Amino acid sequence: MLSPDIEARLETAQRLPSLPSVVGELLTLANDHDAPLTDFVELVAKDPALCLQLLKLANCPYYRRGGKPLSCHADAVARLGIDGTLTALLGFTLIRDAVRGPLKDYWRQTLATTHLTRAIATVLRPEHVTELTTQALLQDIGVLVLHGVDPGYFALIAEADEKGQRQSIERAAMGCTREQASRWLVERWQLPHAVLARLEEDVDSEMTTHWLDVCCLRLANDLSRHCLAGDSAAIDASLHRFRLTTGLADETQLVLTRQLDDAMGTLPGFLAALLSPEEDIERLLLAGKQQLHGLTLHLVEQLHHRETQLTALKRDNEALDVKATTDALTGLANRAALEQRLGTMLHEAYSTSRPLSLLFIDLDHFKQLNDQYGHRIGDIVLVNVAATLRDAVRANDLAARYGGEEFVIALAGTPASGALEVARRIEQWLARQPMASVEQRPLQVTASIGVAQWLPEMPRTDAAALIAAADKQMYGAKASGRARIQHDSEASDQGVEEQI
Repeated sequence: MLSPDIEARLETAQRLPSLPSVVGELLTLANDHDAPLTDFVELVAKDPALCLQLLKLANCPYYRRGGKPLSCHADAVARLGIDGTLTALLGFTLIRDAVRGPLKDYWRQTLATTHLTRAIATVLRPEHVTELTTQALLQDIGVLVLHGVDPGYFALIAEADEKGQRQSIERAAMGCTREQASRWLVERWQLPHAVLARLEEDVDSEMTTHWLDVCCLRLANDLSRHCLAGDSAAIDASLHRFRLTTGLADETQLVLTRQLDDAMGTLPGFLAALLSPEEDIERLLLAGKQQLHGLTLHLVEQLHHRETQLTALKRDNEALDVKATTDALTGLANRAALEQRLGTMLHEAYSTSRPLSLLFIDLDHFKQLNDQYGHRIGDIVLVNVAATLRDAVRANDLAARYGGEEFVIALAGTPASGALEVARRIEQWLARQPMASVEQRPLQVTASIGVAQWLPEMPRTDAAALIAAADKQMYGAKASGRARIQHDSEASDQGVEEQI
């Protein structure tokens, strides 16, 4: 654990610098709307700061969305896509003299190690090439943090001959080592610890977790240091020790040697391209700002488009819901909606101990009407009857078309006496108002209405049973001569309740 004072110092150095040459490549890619994701994967593998920024964005809650944490730059690019990747990368930081002096040595060592790690992993760990490349690139990210805290950092450790001595100097002068600074930054940005290589692990036994990955990274570190120093004998010695440690077969060792020969042969040109004399920093910063502004406008436009789509989708879904629960001809609730809503109304009646009544309405002689005047007139009659029923109920009641010429009205908080009042009102409206006109003559209809009720003192029932009870009363009305109202014997004893 680092002390609060040390952490406060490290907080000031979270804007890690990028290589100007890599930023130049980034801006070129940003202008190429057809650039594939693989080009961004290759680009990110050349710059520790951009790599870490990419992983930070890919692991934030918005992009993660319940997915697993990512510790590989290639997976991060795949998760973010082009726009998300550019959002992360265009937040770059540039400093002057980035490729001169001691900082240039950091770039050379880090990039050489990453270059050789890819070559080694291609032979020995082909399924983990990108993961090991990320680890190689980020293993010394703490160097950039400490340099940001104190630009004299490299001069401070210049006389250190070995790791232990260097760490002692760092602790005394900076309060922490570069390794601790790396871990602090990863934790501060809430990244998986797997982004950092665990080079301190014991690799003398194959029982050690990820022992071969550690061996590969250590070999890449050794070879990059020897290559940059031009020490061919040390290169051969490192390869020999690696073979003894890992027990490589002769054929595998031969393939690895050839792969490394090619990688070490291309290393000078690779480094020269990345560490060439600095480009105009102001030009790069201005171009980056313009690209970021353009990307922001693009993302805002995309967001607006998605919001418009979501609004339209919501509207379509609401329309589908209405269509699924509404009778297409009359606009009343359909049978399915009636059964569902009536179940809810019964539950509310049980909870509040309030009565619930049901009217089952059947238009009289409707088949003869259709046969005599045609279905168009029949449909007009149904639409106008539905309008009459809709006017007869309150907001918390329900009017529905049960099927054909049958309608149902559910009256919340209403005993049968109140339901009878509503039924009589409907009967009177039908008697007064024609429901259609045929050859300029009014066409009036009558209805047989059955009334059923549920009272708090009754056993609980369900929607189907209550509908069946009202239907039974309606058939009794028809059998008694039609154009009348029939109810169960209990209804006549109840007090009248106001309906409107």
